[in-house]
Amino acid sequence: MGISAIYAAGLARALTHSRALRFARVKVAEIQLYQASQVKSGRAARDLYGTLGPHIDDARKAFRDRFLVPLSGVPDYLHQELVKTLAKEDAVLLGPSYPGPLA
Repeated sequence: MGISAIYAAGLARALTHSRALRFARVKVAEIQLYQASQVKSGRAARDLYGTLGPHIDDARKAFRDRFLVPLSGVPDYLHQELVKTLAKEDAVLLGPSYPGPLA
């Protein structure tokens, strides 16, 4: 395998990770935008998943189908973004029924 093939493989991997991260950010931003009142009440109740379960599940399925199943080595960026953005860095706010990371 030549240097150019190694470079191309590394670039493809970086682009895949970049797409997965962007996809996760967009899905969480959509939840925040279109379900703003539910996000607020879910945070107050410390149970975002209980409040937004169908929306989170749809995003998890789409992320899994697009990035986790066909590709290997892609972290669960969606889970990371849910914790970072929706739960404001407090995973407890996702609630007791949240199933946790996919990967």
